Amino acid sequence: MSMAVVVIAGRTNVGKSTLFNRLIGKRKAITEDAEGVTRDSLKGLVDYDGTVFELYDTCGVFSDAEDEMLSSMRNRAFKTYEKADLILFVVDGRAGITAEDEYVAEKLRKLGKKVILVINKSENPKVVEANLGEFLKLGFTDYVIISAQHGINVDVLLDKIVQYIGKQPFEEKIQQNLECPKIAIVGKPNVGKSSLFNAILKDDRATVTSIPGTTRDPVDELVNFEGKSYVFIDTAGLRRKSRIEYKSLEHYSVARTIDVIEGADVVLLVIDATEGVTRQDKRIAGLAIRRGKALVIVINKCDLVKVSQEEYRNWVYAEAPFLDSYDVVFTSAVKYYGIKELFKAIDEAYSSYCRTVSKAALNKLVSQLPILSPNLVFGELKIFSIEQVGTKPPKFTVVVNKKEHVNQQVSKTIENLIRDRVDEFRGSPLILTFKERR
Repeated sequence: MSMAVVVIAGRTNVGKSTLFNRLIGKRKAITEDAEGVTRDSLKGLVDYDGTVFELYDTCGVFSDAEDEMLSSMRNRAFKTYEKADLILFVVDGRAGITAEDEYVAEKLRKLGKKVILVINKSENPKVVEANLGEFLKLGFTDYVIISAQHGINVDVLLDKIVQYIGKQPFEEKIQQNLECPKIAIVGKPNVGKSSLFNAILKDDRATVTSIPGTTRDPVDELVNFEGKSYVFIDTAGLRRKSRIEYKSLEHYSVARTIDVIEGADVVLLVIDATEGVTRQDKRIAGLAIRRGKALVIVINKCDLVKVSQEEYRNWVYAEAPFLDSYDVVFTSAVKYYGIKELFKAIDEAYSSYCRTVSKAALNKLVSQLPILSPNLVFGELKIFSIEQVGTKPPKFTVVVNKKEHVNQQVSKTIENLIRDRVDEFRGSPLILTFKERR
C-alpha cells in the first residue's frame, strides 16, 4: 500500500510554507513575508497519531503568469495537485478572498479532488467570522480555521486529514526508504544542478530556467535505479559569501543548502564544463569534505567542450590535488548522458563511506611503517596503533607517543598510507583522531 499524498495549495503569501513546516515538524521550506518565496514543490513525511502521509508544499499560483519562471512554477504546482489524494486549500483569514484565490479554487474544483479549506492567519476570530461567508463561496464546505504560525487548531486539521485518508501506519518499506543513501546536488548557481536532478528523475520536478538562483528551497525525491533506492536533494546555488546580502532570501537558501549537506551521505559537486574548476568549486568541495561527506565531482555540460574526458579529469586533479581520491564523472543533463556512470560513482563513494576494514590490515600497516615512512617512526613521533572506530565517514584513532608532534603533514601521510595499503576508500573522506598512549 502506497502512502497517501496530501498537497498544500493556494495563492502566494497565505502561509503555505509555514503550515508545511509546522506539519512536518521542522523548518524545511523558507518562509518570508514576500511573494514567490517557494518555487518548487517540497516534500516531507508527516507522522501523526499512528498515520503517516506524504505532504507537498507548492509554490503560490498566479493566474497571470506570462513570465517564464512564474509559468514554470504554476505548471509544476498544477502537476503536484494532480497526484494528491487530499488538497489543503490555504487562504488568508485576515485578507479575505482575492481574485487569485478564486482562480485557484476554480482549478481545484475542476480536478475533482477532496479538498479541505484551511483558513490561516486566524489569530483574530472576529475577522474570520466576518469573512466566513465569503470564504465558503469558494465552493468548499469542509473548513478548518487555524494559525500555522502559532500552532492554533493544527491538531484539529491533522485529525480531519486522518479522517479523509484513513489510518496508514508506518510501513517497513517506508522505513527502508528513509534509510537509503541521501545524495545532495550542490554547486554554484546556474551550473545545471536542477537539470541534472530532473535527468536523474526523468521528470521536471525542479524549476529549470536560464535564470541563476532559480532554486531556493531544497527539493528532494526518492529514486529507484537498477534495484537500489536513493534520496536525491536539489539545492540552491552557493555563491561566495561576500556576494550574499545578510538575511536576504539567498542568505536563507544558502543556510538550507548547508543544512542539506550536513544531512547528506554523498555530495555531488556539479561543475560547468565550460567554466572549469573555479575557486568557489574548490571551496564547496572542501566544505563537503570537512563536514565528513562522501563526494563525487560532476562535470556537467560536457557536450559543450572539445577536450577528452581523460585530459579534463587530469586537469581537474592538477587544479585541485586534494580531490585525487574522489571520482570525476562527466554528464550532459539535457542529453541524459553519463547518468549510469554517475550512479556507479555514487555507489562506490557510498560503499567507501560505510566501509569497515579489518584490524589485522591496520596492524600490518603499523608494522610496515618503518619501511613505508621512516620519518613517522624514526623521528620524535612514534605510532603505536591505528584502529577504525566508526563509519559514515570512516573514522580512525591513531595512538601516538606525543600529540604535540602531530601536524597536518603527518595526518595526510597516514591517510595516504591507509588508502594505499589498506583500502582506497574511493570517494570518501577519512577522519583521523590522534590520542596519546597511557
